[in-house]
Amino acid sequence: MNLRRAGLALAELEKHFGAREAISGATLSVESGELAALLGASGAGKTTILRLIAGHLDPDGGEIWIGGKSMEGVPPEQRNVGMVFQSPALFPHLTVRRNVSFGPARRGAARAEAAALAGEMLDLLDLGALADRYPRQLSGGEQQRVAVARALALRPEALLLDEPLSGLDPAYRRELRGRLRELQRASGATTVWVTHDQEEALSVADRVAVLGEGRIQQFAAPLELHTRPANGFVARFVGKMNLLAAVRDPARANGFRLRGGPSVLAAADSLPSDQSAPQAPATLGIRPEAVLIGHLPPSPGFNTAGAVVRRIGFLGDRLEIELEIEGGQLLTARGNTLFQNLAREGDRVRTHWPVADTRFLESA
Repeated sequence: MNLRRAGLALAELEKHFGAREAISGATLSVESGELAALLGASGAGKTTILRLIAGHLDPDGGEIWIGGKSMEGVPPEQRNVGMVFQSPALFPHLTVRRNVSFGPARRGAARAEAAALAGEMLDLLDLGALADRYPRQLSGGEQQRVAVARALALRPEALLLDEPLSGLDPAYRRELRGRLRELQRASGATTVWVTHDQEEALSVADRVAVLGEGRIQQFAAPLELHTRPANGFVARFVGKMNLLAAVRDPARANGFRLRGGPSVLAAADSLPSDQSAPQAPATLGIRPEAVLIGHLPPSPGFNTAGAVVRRIGFLGDRLEIELEIEGGQLLTARGNTLFQNLAREGDRVRTHWPVADTRFLESA
């Protein structure tokens, strides 16, 4: 990883609070102009990483680089960083225009220059008509847009968004996240967006870092996270994943025998270089969307097993079918309502899923 070329880079970052290890060996490189999401549950360390980048916390180890410059010893006010919090935290006694111009003015911009920057940012966020209002006269969504305008007015090298949409209703969140994504691209700011919302992270980010137990478990494009999770933690956390217990089947290349069930194949590119001993426990992951029901597999390259339909759930535009496969393990299939014509609860069926979508998962 070239720390000098990245828009923002973390190298082996460490942070402890007493005996608790909050961040351990966090390493990632965000390209200039890229939007990276930090996705994790509460307490995973997402906000701690943002505060370390912004300089509000000092790391116990590792390096932080912004725009090709090391941040070691650089105080927060000298880092070219804009930050948006869960709460807009606007100055209640200042108008919208003056809230947005405050940062540039504090950094030494002349009054006219600061006002021009504020006007540009307000226009970008469709807030020009609200420029002379006070925060108390705005809705929650409007306040958050002002907070984003204030951060962008600093022309930051790094824009840090800490759960920026968490206080908004779902419909407005979806609308505003698309707008913020457009603005981020237009501004060219290297951006880190913290969220616990998987849909939000996967829909806005170029790449997503999944955090768990203070560690970055995987940093990859959304599609790769979904189809090729690096380990069991990512597979369980991102979306829904069928996890099947198995052991190696030495009689077949890439072969595994499901617990009490048939022999299947795993995708070769998911296997570790050091192959497990034949009887070592293994976990295979299959996304529900990859599971099919029918008498015959649609083409070569599919695993197959007999199953009994245990439950059918209606999810609006699709069905979720829980299957008990040979050996007693449960396998969930998701598909459109055509599934309704293929199975009923209690039916005995054949189920199939692609070998390419059968992932061997390292534990985590």
